[in-house]
Amino acid sequence: MKSGVRLLIISTLALIFFGVAAFFTRDLIFGGVVGTYEQAAADRNSYNDKWVSYDVVACLGKYAEATETTNLIPTGHTYYYVVWMKDGSFMPLAVSKKADREYLDALTNATYDYIDKKTERIEMDPKTFTGTVKSQETKAKNYYDEALVKMNILGKTTHKIYYELMDCSASQTYYRLLVGGVFLIPVLGYTAAFASIAKSKKKPSKEEQYLPK
Repeated sequence: MKSGVRLLIISTLALIFFGVAAFFTRDLIFGGVVGTYEQAAADRNSYNDKWVSYDVVACLGKYAEATETTNLIPTGHTYYYVVWMKDGSFMPLAVSKKADREYLDALTNATYDYIDKKTERIEMDPKTFTGTVKSQETKAKNYYDEALVKMNILGKTTHKIYYELMDCSASQTYYRLLVGGVFLIPVLGYTAAFASIAKSKKKPSKEEQYLPK
């Protein structure tokens, strides 16, 4: 089988595979916000890989940090925070963007100023976060529990403690760029395949006919 035809078959299979993957993640790529964190946490199956939002009004600080690596080179960071919810409950939230982290760090300071009665209210405006709801990894969950113990929350509150993670570390733009980059692979494969096939069909010149093969 000629290399051009082989590349054409591989590119077609890759396009089918990526197309199926994109179909099953279409809500992440094209969908809008369909609910709130509370709704998704209560019904994970219905909100799997769908965008939800939550208005964060108070934060009790960062409890974990993860570094993503590619070939031992750091490529990204995720920061985990304990959010004090509007109804007095608690939830875990993960972010990666610098602006989100800076906001949550500043909100943490404003929240403790309120707790310590330095201010009469939390003197920062709420911010709406958009993400997906998923289970925490075991290590992150353990850090979450440790943080709740240090904050005198675990076992000492009547308010609900949520364990479902609201993951805001990736945006819809991220997924669209990722899908665009992935689909570029079979497109480039098609281009190379057609170029190879066209080259193999090209009639050799008189000079080329007498070159050694």
